[in-house]
Amino acid sequence: MEVVLPEPEQLLLFLRKLKEVFDVFDYDSDGYICLENFIVLGSKFGRRDEVKKLAKCLDPSGQGMINFKDFCHGVLEIKGWERILRTTQRTHRISRPTYETQRCYFPQV
Repeated sequence: MEVVLPEPEQLLLFLRKLKEVFDVFDYDSDGYICLENFIVLGSKFGRRDEVKKLAKCLDPSGQGMINFKDFCHGVLEIKGWERILRTTQRTHRISRPTYETQRCYFPQV
């Protein structure tokens, strides 16, 4: 089955919505999602096993933190839109950052 890639306007709208979701998980607005927090909050909305698999996809290096670029890459891969990533990677050299912080906290709910 062939995956239909979105039009640029649709992709931009999709990325804006992804940013909204990312910001929900980025409790302290430092630009990173702590994987532990992602799993805890995500498990409230889905099955814990599925959330853990998603977390591994979003953080394949296992560093415990996800920035917005990594988040977008993971979601685009999951949606089957890898061709967008391949095109982007050919145009711009993309590397996964090394995170300097491992600070995670859970917000008061």
